[in-house]
Amino acid sequence: VPEENVLPGVEGMKGPLSCLTQARFGIAWGAVGAARDCFETAREYATDREQFGGPIARFQLQQAKLAEMATQITLAQLLAYRLAELKERGEMRPQQVSMAKRNNVRMAREQSRVAREMLGGNGITLDYSPMRHMANMETVYTYEGTHDIHTLILGEDLTGFQAFQ
Repeated sequence: VPEENVLPGVEGMKGPLSCLTQARFGIAWGAVGAARDCFETAREYATDREQFGGPIARFQLQQAKLAEMATQITLAQLLAYRLAELKERGEMRPQQVSMAKRNNVRMAREQSRVAREMLGGNGITLDYSPMRHMANMETVYTYEGTHDIHTLILGEDLTGFQAFQ
């Protein structure tokens, strides 16, 4: 690598890997935002959509889906907040970022599907955001390290044994 292209003060893979860690940190937060938008869209749709004499939000299964969505999104937010605290103190580890990326993207992927289902036939159109978020989360599930790779990173951190070669 020509000298003018070398990152200052970085040796080996430390520079590129730190860039990955920062990107994954952002992804953990972005996934929360996507899931939150899906939740808000589904909640608004459920309160506005009239079926069988009233809004579909009055049905138990719709309320159960919204309650579970809100819970899962809040848990992911708490994980991202904790990671941000660690980052501000200079204590954030790449393995912790792997946990947040792995968890939050999986959560957003699932919640976008639930929101899409709640919108019924309208959920497969681009008139509402859950279908777009669902497609995006399928992509994010793979890039910057797949769910499985982050599982292996966590496994090594927890056991001290590297499971991938």
